Amino acid sequence: MREKTISKKANLFAASRFVLPEHRELYRQIQEEQRRYVPPELDEEERAELSGRIWDAYQRKQPIRITYVESGIGERHDDGCVAHIDPTARMLKLSGAGGSIRISFDAVLKVEQ
Repeated sequence: MREKTISKKANLFAASRFVLPEHRELYRQIQEEQRRYVPPELDEEERAELSGRIWDAYQRKQPIRITYVESGIGERHDDGCVAHIDPTARMLKLSGAGGSIRISFDAVLKVEQ
């Protein structure tokens, strides 16, 4: 007699039909946490250099491109001129073609001129 062979794909499909809804939801949450963006850590020297570039662009009214972290979602890039710097709140206001936005100094990853 000939035995029936089951491929790994078919076996995986058959096993997935028996996953409880609670387990499926937990698995989805774990996958989402693993995909969540983790920003790189910058040391004090790098932060000081970024602050210096921002200050230079503010004084000279030169347009810059800022790469920053947007609330754990990921990196974002915006172009414009630094319109205002608030050292007590550690925020800057960047005015560009799309309007103006406020960016925290702690969220800034890169400054290009």
